[in-house]
Amino acid sequence: MRNNDPFADLIRSLEDNLQRGGDDDPPPPAEEGGRRQPPRPQGNPRRVLWFLLPFLVLILFNRAISFYSDWAWYESLELSSVFFTRIYANFGLFAAGAVIFWVFLAVNVIIARRIEPGGLDNTPVGQIVQAFGGRITSVVLWVGALFAFFMGLSLSAQWENLLLFLNQTSFGTADPIFNRDVSFFMFTLPIWQIARNWLVTTLVLSLLATGLVYGVGIRGWSMRKPVLTHLGVLGVAFLLLVAWQYRLDAFQLLYSARGATFGAGYTDVRAQLPIYNILFVVTLITAAAVMATVFLRQAWRIMVGVLVVWGVIAFLAGNIYPGFVQRFQVTPNELTLESPYIEHNIRMTREAYDLDQVQVIPYEPSARLTAATLLEEVETVRNVRLWDYRPMLQTYNQIQALRQYYTFHDIDIDRYEFDGEVRQVMLSARELVPDRLNEEAQTWVNRRLVYTHGYGVAASPVAQVTRDGLPDFLLKDLPPDGIIENSIPQIYYGEVTNDWVVGRTSEPEFDYPRGEGNVTTQFGADTGIPMSFANRVLFAIRFGDINLLLNQDLQPDSQLLWRRNIVERVQEVAPFLRFDQDPYIVIADDGKLYWFHDAYTVSNRYPYSTPMGTINYIRNSVKIVTDAYDGTMRFFVVDDEDPVIGAYQQIFPDLFEPMDSMPENLRRHIRYPTDIFTIQAEIYRTYHMTSPTLFYNREDIWAWPEEIFDNRAVRMEPYYVLMPLPEEENLGFVQILPFTPANRENMLAWMAVRSDPERYGEQLVYRFGPDSLYFGPQQVEARINQDTTISSQLALWNQQGSSVIRGNLLVIPIAGALLYVEPLYLQAATGRIPELQRVIVATADQVVMAENLGLALVALFGGDVLDDPELALLASFGGEDEEFVEAVLSGEVPATGPVAGGDASMADLIQQANEQFVRAQEAIMQGDWAGYGREIQALELTLEQLVTTSGGELELDAAPGLDVESAPAGESDVEAGEEPVEEATE
Repeated sequence: MRNNDPFADLIRSLEDNLQRGGDDDPPPPAEEGGRRQPPRPQGNPRRVLWFLLPFLVLILFNRAISFYSDWAWYESLELSSVFFTRIYANFGLFAAGAVIFWVFLAVNVIIARRIEPGGLDNTPVGQIVQAFGGRITSVVLWVGALFAFFMGLSLSAQWENLLLFLNQTSFGTADPIFNRDVSFFMFTLPIWQIARNWLVTTLVLSLLATGLVYGVGIRGWSMRKPVLTHLGVLGVAFLLLVAWQYRLDAFQLLYSARGATFGAGYTDVRAQLPIYNILFVVTLITAAAVMATVFLRQAWRIMVGVLVVWGVIAFLAGNIYPGFVQRFQVTPNELTLESPYIEHNIRMTREAYDLDQVQVIPYEPSARLTAATLLEEVETVRNVRLWDYRPMLQTYNQIQALRQYYTFHDIDIDRYEFDGEVRQVMLSARELVPDRLNEEAQTWVNRRLVYTHGYGVAASPVAQVTRDGLPDFLLKDLPPDGIIENSIPQIYYGEVTNDWVVGRTSEPEFDYPRGEGNVTTQFGADTGIPMSFANRVLFAIRFGDINLLLNQDLQPDSQLLWRRNIVERVQEVAPFLRFDQDPYIVIADDGKLYWFHDAYTVSNRYPYSTPMGTINYIRNSVKIVTDAYDGTMRFFVVDDEDPVIGAYQQIFPDLFEPMDSMPENLRRHIRYPTDIFTIQAEIYRTYHMTSPTLFYNREDIWAWPEEIFDNRAVRMEPYYVLMPLPEEENLGFVQILPFTPANRENMLAWMAVRSDPERYGEQLVYRFGPDSLYFGPQQVEARINQDTTISSQLALWNQQGSSVIRGNLLVIPIAGALLYVEPLYLQAATGRIPELQRVIVATADQVVMAENLGLALVALFGGDVLDDPELALLASFGGEDEEFVEAVLSGEVPATGPVAGGDASMADLIQQANEQFVRAQEAIMQGDWAGYGREIQALELTLEQLVTTSGGELELDAAPGLDVESAPAGESDVEAGEEPVEEATE
């Protein structure tokens, strides 16, 4: 019978190339009658191959389909070089890892078979293998091939680390212990650790395979000299890798968490590091002793002695000596001994989180704002963000979605220029969700060919509100209508656009509804995948959708639009970047829509830097701009001083562009992202202390402020403000966050970061004087709760089938002072449309509530603030009701709705109610229905305050905005001589 083992010929050919001779040569085969004995029957591995073949074909077929479909997608984006760079690196490492492992294992196995030909032939293990028609060497090599596959896979997963290692650039700063550039720890040390671990696994598996072929432990423990030599060489290689690990462990001390701060401390440097150095030398001596046992008699005694010393030192290194030093030397003298290492931690943590260039500026706000100082920075007041993005999102979806299949996913904040003035704007993209189509419309043609895209953007200013408490839209409806041009409103790529579709077919695409019919369009770009017959077959298999082949509306120039979710899209192209959670939509000057998405380079390998979660290094290095219509992506490098992104630029030269190449009409919309600002602020509240003593004693830790949102305390979020920074004249788009002390609520500093392109990323901290005392957010919230007028109004609203949502409390630095602004939204239990009903404004000594920001400023500072036409526009609900503002300024209507101050008597309130009723009647007689509505609304507020002032003894059963009736006069506590309430409400 012929031997069909595919490894048999390989083994024989290798054996023939080995030098034969000496006593160890295998005996010639036995002869019978002068004829050579035939080989023993062997099993037929082809049966196994035929059994596995269908599974192998299926796996390879799926991989091929995935490969070619991904290639087609990258080709449509002109990013094939990015795709193949990753493929070559991944497959190259897989092939190298698998081949090197198997060759190393095979060579050692064949050498073992040459040295010990009998092996396990006459052992129970050998007999079992032979009973199944195999031979032990072939079995080991087959199993080795399986392990080679997994060893190749494990190595291929490290393609990114390898490419970074090969393309690394210098950081220009060295660690304080080994004086190596940080690039060694970021790029080189990880690849060394990976290589060492992989080699150890390879060596251990090869050692086990070789020992199995020799029959070590199965045939006994006595070994001939050639066997001992072979195993000794492998053992020495293993010990050399152990010694290498001690060197790597020494470098890893810079990530130690044992000391007072993160990074190598006194114990690590003075106790653990010397132990590692000693163990490194002892391990090399042990390796030499192991080699000596092969050639010298009695050398095993030396080896045993060295192994004992090695074990004792290793035990001391891992347990006794460093722990002894930490407990009895460092702990009683921690500040003195750890101070240099605390200083290392502070310096390198600030560098890793890009906080080493923060400018600290003294800030001494005045105790009082006036109308004059307010008008000095009127642009800031015009752009105070009254709309909180959370209730705003509900409002947008209720009044601007317009159809059930449209949705607004998120509210974005940006700035736009109108008539030469920059204004802060909130906007959101109207995306289409096919799942929301009527059940009868959920057909393949509708989902894939007709309902292919969203349409348009809704936008509104941050500070304006209508009389109904709704946003005053700058851009709205279908088709988009407003003062912002949106000439290409189709949104084929978005945040919730998850389905693939086919554009430019013979089936018209739904654009937007109009009257009784629909307006249609066709996709006009060539950035999709052309629907040739080959591609139709390819993607029908990839998607498991035969309709791609059967549908007759598809044409050769039809475009398959795939991976349309902008987050999935950028993650597919650049999985090595970390992405911000908040992409935002931008309307360019040419009317096109673009998605802006910030990306970060991160690492957990920066020495001495304190981790935050899984990272201890971060840079906002990349701005990704995605065309919402055609899906093209451009990756702009905004931080070319980041060595990590510098390495990626060398790896993917066709992917990244310099920031200077971004068009100017897009550059003006870049903004510093909230995610990285939040991380930096969290680190800075501790690491603003640069003195080791202050840091160790935690004497000046700052706290993250809290505010009231939706009637519960939450962490305050950083917020964007359009304002000139102190001592500056030009308006800037900045993100700010106040800080309070760790154990008090007063405000002691605020942090700002610039978003304007010319000074992008500059960080400033305005620090109040040590003797200053200014209200923090929670203290202002407490003052709001303690105001009887405001608290009673909130309680009343919450009892009338509606709920009050307290929006973001904004702390706005203005003219050397602080202004606090908090919007209040009223939401009916059934309507689910939050309406901005009141604005609370506070200064150092006053808290007022009014119907809009302009009226609140009038209540605080008087009518002079309305000398500015923009503030007058805010007070008149966006120009809807200028007569109302005039009535406020003349004193006919209180700026704050109810009697200002919250201390009015029953008599004052009743008199005010009567006056409002009389004015309402006069308005009716003159046919002034708008004036009548104003007076009735003011009357309602007065009567609500009357209920509160009476201590609840008066109960008014009224619907907002309608006729109001009072309780019987006898049930009230009206003082003698006062008119009963009924007379005012008849």
